[in-house]
Amino acid sequence: MTIDRKSMLKDDDTLSEADSTDSFSTSPPKKEKAVTGRGVTLGMLMADGVMEAGEGCLTIEYLGRKFTADLMENGKIFWPQESQVFNSPSAWAIHIKSILNPGKRSGCGWSSVKYKGMKLDMVKSQWFRNMKIPYLDDENSHDNSSLLENGSDSPSRLAGSEADEEEALKGDEKRPHPPVSEVTRHLKRKIPDENDNDTGEHYRKRSGGYPMHTKVVQYSSLGKKSENRDPSILVKCLSFKEQGKLQPFTFSITTNCLLIVDFHCHLTTSEVLGYLAGKWDPESQHMSILQAFPCRCRLGDQSGGASVEADIQRSMRSRGLQLVGWYHSHPCSPAQPSLRDIASQMDHQLKLKGDGMSYQPCVALICAPYNLHKATKDSQMKAFWVMPPAEDKASLYGMPMDMTFSCQQDIFLTQEVLAEMKHLVEYYKDCSDMVQLKEKWFEGDTFLDKLKGSLSKKFPKDRSDKRLLDFIDSILS
Repeated sequence: MTIDRKSMLKDDDTLSEADSTDSFSTSPPKKEKAVTGRGVTLGMLMADGVMEAGEGCLTIEYLGRKFTADLMENGKIFWPQESQVFNSPSAWAIHIKSILNPGKRSGCGWSSVKYKGMKLDMVKSQWFRNMKIPYLDDENSHDNSSLLENGSDSPSRLAGSEADEEEALKGDEKRPHPPVSEVTRHLKRKIPDENDNDTGEHYRKRSGGYPMHTKVVQYSSLGKKSENRDPSILVKCLSFKEQGKLQPFTFSITTNCLLIVDFHCHLTTSEVLGYLAGKWDPESQHMSILQAFPCRCRLGDQSGGASVEADIQRSMRSRGLQLVGWYHSHPCSPAQPSLRDIASQMDHQLKLKGDGMSYQPCVALICAPYNLHKATKDSQMKAFWVMPPAEDKASLYGMPMDMTFSCQQDIFLTQEVLAEMKHLVEYYKDCSDMVQLKEKWFEGDTFLDKLKGSLSKKFPKDRSDKRLLDFIDSILS
């Protein structure tokens, strides 16, 4: 039996079906044609990763008062105070201003609404520069009507704003640098302390419209399931010992498998997905995870994903391996499952469990290569399993349980592992979201130094560090 990748991609922390095409592969407007800001929408900026949906990320200050709204995944604005939806920044801005100043009937929302502290016209102008699109500063593009998407981009205003932005980033020198692409570089913010209750404004990675959560909540705080709860909220895994229970099965993971997972997750700022294959021994109740199979396709790519999954299924069968789990990355977040991860894992457990003698468990592995709160070179790895709620408490969320595992060091590195590393580099090398490995990560180390430091703990017995590190240099150069 296999996990249905289509449902996995849909339920996991991925792009929605409507956003299935990766934004960085979308062809930008023709560079030779200058355009104005009049045709740019919030939806366009979200599609290219410059903005992302989130609660309370939009603000406007007027006549001494501050108002907050949510950016919806469809590019519209939701104002919780009156439960209203607005099609554009200007529509929301005019509505707010008319409340405090009834005579106000016009205004440019792009110059008065802020996204995570940055004026929208600055975000839009940065998008033009990142996409290398010439644009005209249309002096008449200020919104004097109401609901039309428009706005002007004034270089004179942006100059001071960019200087302030650079100044604001100087306080982050003691933290590891997030592996941002050029498109999202200007969205860096002060990173809150991991244990701070005030998350504040902080850097958010490009994640297909889903916010990057750095705060981890306790399972006990969740309560009953709610459609209004953000599915990307991270939840701290519980230990079986604290629950007075034993781990339902034991398992081990080979170093070759962990090396592929870690290498895959280091290469891109986008979330990645892959499968875990191995053997399940029903007598000893032990699972041996022997090999990782990365999905070399974009999350949400249904057509391409079907072909990739078919190839992986054939590879597993030819090696006599069983599907025993899946892995995905949290590029800059802690290695704790989100509500969406918990729901996905529960679905996969049900699909693989079988009946009676055919029972087979399924585990999930999260790799966090660039957790912004951690300056260690080692990636965070978290394996978890979901304990379903009791039948009389079906309205509760499944309980994410921390699964301990042993690491089995391989004797040698197979040619399959080396080939897979080459294929991964080839797949991501021309993508805008590939990590710039030569850039600074922390103190005197580059992102490449960080990657090598993490992989060095997963080397096989017969391979000297220098030989494998030279191989990594050769495929990344």
